Amino acid sequence: MKRRIHPGGTRYAVLLVFFNIFILLISACSRPEQPGETASEQIEKSLAVEAVTVTLGQLVNTISASGTIAGIREALVVSETQGIVEEVMFELGQEVRKGQVLLKVDDEIAGLNMQQAEEQLGNARIDYQTTENLVEKGGASRAELLRARSALRGAEARYKQTRKIFLDSAITTPISGFIAQKEKAASLGNYLSPGMTIARVADLSGIRLEVAVGEGVISLIQEGAAVQVTVPAACDDKVFAAEVSAVAAGSSPDTGSYRVVIEWKNECGPLLKSGMSAEAAIVPAQSTPAAIIPTAALINRENRLLVFVDEDGKASQREVKIGRRLGNRAEVLSGIRTGEKILVSGLNRLSNGDSVTSTVIGESGSWR
Repeated sequence: MKRRIHPGGTRYAVLLVFFNIFILLISACSRPEQPGETASEQIEKSLAVEAVTVTLGQLVNTISASGTIAGIREALVVSETQGIVEEVMFELGQEVRKGQVLLKVDDEIAGLNMQQAEEQLGNARIDYQTTENLVEKGGASRAELLRARSALRGAEARYKQTRKIFLDSAITTPISGFIAQKEKAASLGNYLSPGMTIARVADLSGIRLEVAVGEGVISLIQEGAAVQVTVPAACDDKVFAAEVSAVAAGSSPDTGSYRVVIEWKNECGPLLKSGMSAEAAIVPAQSTPAAIIPTAALINRENRLLVFVDEDGKASQREVKIGRRLGNRAEVLSGIRTGEKILVSGLNRLSNGDSVTSTVIGESGSWR
């Protein structure tokens, strides 16, 4: 019996053939590269990386340091006498003037000693004058005159000493300023001994900041260098224009750092207080500009320092010679030229000659 083919079945068969052909074409286009294919038949892949343009600059733009501020002058008020405190005439934070009496101790005995020494001095003067007159008239010898003169000088010394002890019973401040610290010894009825600290006075008309810096930057700091200082706890973060007033000639034996003193005029008055923390940005001495690169661009391979430069889409490996380093910046002495694009990312995946697509993200001279 003869089989009839339904027209719909024919259409289905045709569609099935076209579908199989389509699948074969897709498979042919997406099949993996075969070992026998040439380089021109392969699609070359390019690695996306970041780069910076090599420019000249200063290795150090600013030198940052921090410390605690103090008055331009500060002095400890110390007792030079002994006795019971009878009167205290100052308080913490009070403004005082040079020579102002802060505290008094019992001066009765000191006063009596001074009076006695003064009387002895008067007698010694009379004896000396009398002996001198007798020598002129031949009634006394030169030896007696010398003894009288010696006794007079001894009496003068005793009087000066007792007078100083009496005056020291009123303890005064050696400088003008504010009371930054008041000791417990400065209390009524307390017994003072010589050498006991009474108070600390700070002259806040000017401010002094002492900071420590490392040996890598100390050669860049000169006396008179401009400094910008902020004291976060006071004056609404006002930026003070200051300058370097002194640079240490040697390092601290304890830390190995170098001390730098910064000073400026107090424009905030008593709002600035001794002991507050401050941050300073010191302008370094300018040197000859050099090619600066980020240290992130450096690769150490087989004891050689290398960088990669984008040359027309190819990673070109260069050996460089580096000078000084500071933080994430380094001076390049040789190996690259200004204007070239030095790669700073994807370095571990790169080999010499690899194809790259670099995106410039800045200039190396101003890199931070």
